[in-house]
Amino acid sequence: MFYHPVLMEVLGKAGRRSHISDHLTSIFFFALDAKARLMVELGTGAGESTRVLLAAASITGSTLLSIDVKDCRQLALPHKERWHFVQSDDVEFGDARFTEWCQRNSIEPKIDLLFIDTSHWYEHTKKELQVWCPYLSENAVMILHDTNMGPGVYGRMDGSVGIGYDNERGAIRVLEEFMGRQYDEKSFFCDFARGYLIMHYPHCNGLAVLKKYEAVFSEHDK
Repeated sequence: MFYHPVLMEVLGKAGRRSHISDHLTSIFFFALDAKARLMVELGTGAGESTRVLLAAASITGSTLLSIDVKDCRQLALPHKERWHFVQSDDVEFGDARFTEWCQRNSIEPKIDLLFIDTSHWYEHTKKELQVWCPYLSENAVMILHDTNMGPGVYGRMDGSVGIGYDNERGAIRVLEEFMGRQYDEKSFFCDFARGYLIMHYPHCNGLAVLKKYEAVFSEHDK
């Protein structure tokens, strides 16, 4: 198994199994591909996704802003010179303080990569997209974790399992409304609708990757 040396540094030689471990290399890939100037992470937790986003930031020279209701400032993270952390409710911060924060830090309020991994409940996730999507740049990428959750266990690509919980299809329902589609979150799928390409990975609680894509398609393709 081969990883980019910077990614290997943050993951360790073996990595570890977790609720998001299957998706860390994908997050790294899309963070690099976004050629981001500003990345925003909603939900920091133990810092797994944060470490990977910072690894990408160290290569592309981008800035990562992480927002969490808990104080995560003391996490041991690589490339912290690329990191800003705000302890806040992410919806409240995005609605009332994000633009001011950008002005104070001399950063244009346009997000090139938005990563969402917070409550995963329907109402909260819906508000997150309502508040944060207007800040997405022209070719932005948006990634949502926990799009395939349910009671009992979830599976990883290596055959191992973890214990999940039922969020009543919260995140995937929001995406269905956002895209105007109905999806089977237990499957891999790819789609294009409403100016977004979407790719979905069902394992390890599910991951959806959306890319703004304004190319002209025929009515049959929409």
